[in-house]
Amino acid sequence: MTDTTHIELAMAERETPLILVVDDDVVIRRMLKKALQNQAYDVVEAPNGSEGVELFRKLRPDMVLLDVLMPMMDGFEACDAMRKMDPERTVPIIMLTGLDDVTSVERSFDVGATDFITKPVNWSLFSQRVRYSLRTRDMDFALRKNQLRIRHALQVARLGYWDWDVRSDYFYLPPGVLEMLGVNISGEKFGFAELLPLVAEEDRDRVQQAFMQARDQGQRFELRHRIVTSSHTERYVYQQAEVVVDDEGRTRYVMGTIQDITAMKRAEDMILHQAFHDQLTDLPNQALLSDRLAHALKVAEQSGHKVAILVIDIDRFQLVNESLGHDAGSMLLVLFAEFLHRFVQDGDTISRISGNEFAIMLESLPDIAQLHDMIRNIRQALHEKAFELLGEKIYLSVSMGVALFPDDSVDAEQLIKCANAAMRKAKAQGGNQEYFYTTDMNRRVHDRLRMENDLRIALDNNALELHYQPQVDTATRKIIGMEALVRWQHPEYGLIPPIRFIPLAEETGLIRQLGSWVLEEAIRQTGLWAAKGYVLRVGINLSARQFAQDDLLNQVPALLQAHGLNAKFVDLEITETIAMQDADNSIRKLHQLKELGVNLSMDDFGTGYSSLSYLHQFPLDVLKIDRSFVKDIGRDGNNGAIAKAVIAMAHSMGLEVIAEGVETEMQYAFLNKHGCQMIQGYLISRPLLAEQFEELLKK
Repeated sequence: MTDTTHIELAMAERETPLILVVDDDVVIRRMLKKALQNQAYDVVEAPNGSEGVELFRKLRPDMVLLDVLMPMMDGFEACDAMRKMDPERTVPIIMLTGLDDVTSVERSFDVGATDFITKPVNWSLFSQRVRYSLRTRDMDFALRKNQLRIRHALQVARLGYWDWDVRSDYFYLPPGVLEMLGVNISGEKFGFAELLPLVAEEDRDRVQQAFMQARDQGQRFELRHRIVTSSHTERYVYQQAEVVVDDEGRTRYVMGTIQDITAMKRAEDMILHQAFHDQLTDLPNQALLSDRLAHALKVAEQSGHKVAILVIDIDRFQLVNESLGHDAGSMLLVLFAEFLHRFVQDGDTISRISGNEFAIMLESLPDIAQLHDMIRNIRQALHEKAFELLGEKIYLSVSMGVALFPDDSVDAEQLIKCANAAMRKAKAQGGNQEYFYTTDMNRRVHDRLRMENDLRIALDNNALELHYQPQVDTATRKIIGMEALVRWQHPEYGLIPPIRFIPLAEETGLIRQLGSWVLEEAIRQTGLWAAKGYVLRVGINLSARQFAQDDLLNQVPALLQAHGLNAKFVDLEITETIAMQDADNSIRKLHQLKELGVNLSMDDFGTGYSSLSYLHQFPLDVLKIDRSFVKDIGRDGNNGAIAKAVIAMAHSMGLEVIAEGVETEMQYAFLNKHGCQMIQGYLISRPLLAEQFEELLKK
């Protein structure tokens, strides 16, 4: 801590200003002291410059009155010594000099004096001069304090600023910003030509184009790109720029901010990797397999090649867990994942889709013979290989199911299900064999058609239900909102989970009717509760088709008005996948919804493809942590790193955080400790019918 900081802290802690009077004339000193005490100031005296400097060092006064002519050390020397202890001139120093001593006045300012008072002293003006100097000192202190706060905030956020004078091509980046970015630039001339080489080569054209459009067309920009530091490492930065034009509309300055988002990028990469990879084997999970398969099917449709999905289940795997323990079982899964890599080529995908089930996707399969060869090679290798576990040799057999595009299905999810059905057939026949999918294995198509008809009837007869799951304030556990969840009570099959009928509604177009009903019913019920004095915020999920509807922007305000509900009590939720299908259009649509006054949430965060560069542009209020990142907190040493990273990232962007799927007190305590504002899950309550939810509110 510098001496200047000491001085500022000392001044800030005093209630009454302390003034140091330094004068060798005892009469003058006493007169000055009496005049200052009459104004309720504290006063200390020094008879010469040397003692004055020592008192300045010890006491850190709020002001100094310093005579020019003194023995031992005159006022000029004393002032100079004080300023060395206070280089930022936070303490006013007023020199006492003769009426006509112009030379002394000039020299006083040269050594750092703030003001001067002539002798003999005009006592009627004296108090005003002192009061004015102290007031100026206070204003200066407040300014410095605010600057310190801003500097600290920028350092914490790793945020800096820059400006570019396009006429002179002078580019100004404060030294602190360059240091933050790990860049060391020497030389007096620093223009855009010197800036551009700092950008990673792959990003350079994009960055240059943005800056040139700002200069030539007055176009603001937002950029996410890499820079190369002086130590030849890469950092990710996020830049925003505004343009200042002259009276003729030509660009005069480009001014912007630059933020080091390297840590955020790593967190984003970690979240994305965890969301799409199995944590045990680090193989792609089923979500990533489905995505890659969907892409492979599009390519194969153009090329005319086949695509194969091979689902592999380890026979009698439970026996390993029961005899050697779950750790040994986990180790076996890792070894088996490594084993499968021997049989695939570049472009193929190995995935762990559930416990002891794996899948292999073969892209651009030239002929079925290659697939038969792979299956035969896997079986032969398993017959010859023993897996070493805890000193035991384990021999494995597997059940395999195969589905082909376009023979069995042209849909990625359906193709995986077909392969699963074939694998279950192989397992049901005793295992250690493979089956290719055939239509008689599964009556799902017929069942799907029947369910579609039943869903149409349920929608027409208003036979669906809304259940409400409480959302509580983490600090108080008080219910402050709820999520509206649609349920279907089928007359024959009972309660059908949304995972079965929501995708069906999406595929058939019934989601439009279903979404409209959910939106109106949730707003209607929330309005009724508001009228009873229960002020709650309701979360309503929007499907992809519903979000894309042109009339959504008219439907929401009409429903709010019809049911007397304030827009601020409605929280419209979209998933990352929906938002990123057409990110630019999503940004526009979200801003339009935001103008209606509703809140906006991103649901299932961490399971989609969101990019932080887009996430910054979405006008969100809430980030919802997916239950998959909550369920294992505290289990088997899991430290909740992903949940913690999401919370920190959300707070850095000014967003509220809701954690879904909270089931244990341990999960609750962790989320509360790390600043998650709201939770929902079975720890609080399962989703309830409106009547049951209202009873819960009354407790």
